[in-house]
Amino acid sequence: MRALLLLALVACAPKAPPVVEAPPPPPPPYVPAPPTPLATRPFSPPAATRGALGSGVPVVVVENHEVPLVTLRIDFLTRGADVPLAKAGLAEAAMDMLNEGAGKRDALQISAELQRLGAGLGTGAGYDGASVSISCLRDKLEPTLDVLADVLLRPTFPAEEWERRRSLWIDDLQDARNSPGRIASRVTDRVLWGQSYRGVEATEASLRAITVKEMKAWHAANLGPGGATIQVGGDVTLAEVLPMLDARFGGWKGKTAKLGAPPTAPVPPPQNTVWLVDKPGVAQSVVRAAAYVGRPTDPDFAAFTIANNAMGGQFASRINLDLREQKGYTYGARTSVSYDLAGTSWSFSANIHTEKTAPALEALLQQLRDVEGARPLTAAEVEDARGASVFGWPGRFESPDYLLGQLDAIRTYGLPEDWVATYLTRMRAPSAADAQKAWADRIDPDRLAFIVVGDAARIRPEVEKLGFVVIPVDVDGNVIGGK
Repeated sequence: MRALLLLALVACAPKAPPVVEAPPPPPPPYVPAPPTPLATRPFSPPAATRGALGSGVPVVVVENHEVPLVTLRIDFLTRGADVPLAKAGLAEAAMDMLNEGAGKRDALQISAELQRLGAGLGTGAGYDGASVSISCLRDKLEPTLDVLADVLLRPTFPAEEWERRRSLWIDDLQDARNSPGRIASRVTDRVLWGQSYRGVEATEASLRAITVKEMKAWHAANLGPGGATIQVGGDVTLAEVLPMLDARFGGWKGKTAKLGAPPTAPVPPPQNTVWLVDKPGVAQSVVRAAAYVGRPTDPDFAAFTIANNAMGGQFASRINLDLREQKGYTYGARTSVSYDLAGTSWSFSANIHTEKTAPALEALLQQLRDVEGARPLTAAEVEDARGASVFGWPGRFESPDYLLGQLDAIRTYGLPEDWVATYLTRMRAPSAADAQKAWADRIDPDRLAFIVVGDAARIRPEVEKLGFVVIPVDVDGNVIGGK
């Protein structure tokens, strides 16, 4: 009986819950290690071959036989600003008219012939030179050269075509006075240069004063063989192209342009100054800053270029990350380095929300001051900035036009003959300390020229509170009132 009772008690007793072991933790997600960077591959820029026509005109050829295309340009050492102010625009107008009638063809016949050949022809003049150029298929090179020879050597400058082109130029001037971006560019040149060099701009009055006779005289005085270089790129060799060129230009005769004295770099203002163009009601301000900061032949030009990349020359730069990513004042802010006959110039550009114009200027100056004080450039920033100049450079030689442009710059700006060949060596040499010093030696954050195109009523009071001198100017850069 006792045994039965014990069995009953055991049967009725609550059962202990089963022991469940915790599952093992899941393995960590697989994160592959980043690949090891490949070793830097050696690169040598393509070589140019050189020759000359019977007339003595130098010929440079850069071969590229990947596609059956040829580009050819004839560059002239002449300057658009070397004309009287009353005739500003004469060089540009004369070059523009070259393909409006030449030889036995009028403007429409030239256009039709180029269309039949599938070819392009361009003409133009600028501050530092003038050029004519063609592009075509390899098997259309000779007939395209026939058109080019007529356009360059035998232009007719028909008066009726000049009246038509002049009207278009004047219309374009009106557009330039209404586009904030174009206003900023024009006023920047005028502020820096006054009525010399890049400040010499065509006006309605100067365009109306230019005559066909004056364009013919400019052509005869400036587009002779003495100041010309012929540059050819693409699917052709020097041996192939020289006879083609000699047949058309071998007897070329003419004058060599008389160049004026090279321009002297403008002096920066004594303190930060804003030249303000009023555009009431606009949603954003177009902001530019500019300064001349030495010459491209300076020993530390490469170091300065790298420093500029770190500060504002690329997306992941201090200025862009601050003004765009952190503060949201703009979609993009950039700085750049370029050079012309006056030397090396540094510039800043951004389109900024109107109400944030003054804070953006303040933030920019803070960045420029910090890098020379509390936050010098770091080694990591400099290496990243160096990569922007080094690793994308070989890709520019996919088209022979890049090397041809560099060779023309060597001639125009008096750069060393090995300017291209030594580029990578120059860019790889500067240290972080070199970049820091080059920047500090050139950029003075307290003596910059700013050009702002925006709503003056909303901008000016806040900008003046920051200590800027504000000078109101019109869309042509003329001062229209007191400070």
